[in-house]
Amino acid sequence: MVQRVKPILGMWATLSLMSFVLFDEASAPPEPMFGMWPTVLLVWLLVTLFFDWVLQTTGLNVMKAAVVLALTQILGSGVPDVLMRGVSLGESIIASAFGLSFWVVSGFVYGKLSD
Repeated sequence: MVQRVKPILGMWATLSLMSFVLFDEASAPPEPMFGMWPTVLLVWLLVTLFFDWVLQTTGLNVMKAAVVLALTQILGSGVPDVLMRGVSLGESIIASAFGLSFWVVSGFVYGKLSD
């Protein structure tokens, strides 16, 4: 576990930094549980620990796991948003691209810090 601390912290910091840089006040949730940024940091820590668990239990390489999780997210939320909730296709494509970029960039950082 000790050798995985650096990639876990690196992925968590990358996701947090990307959230900070790409933050849009208009799309912020109305009342996050612990305030905006503490909640963001907690969510990304949980996502990072989940990603690490996926890697440890499946044996997938980092980028393959990141892409699988991104595509799962797109199929689980992006497609139903368009087909059932009336979200525009363009809006869903943009959200999917952001989701994919978050997984791929943070997975890349995790992989580099794992070496």
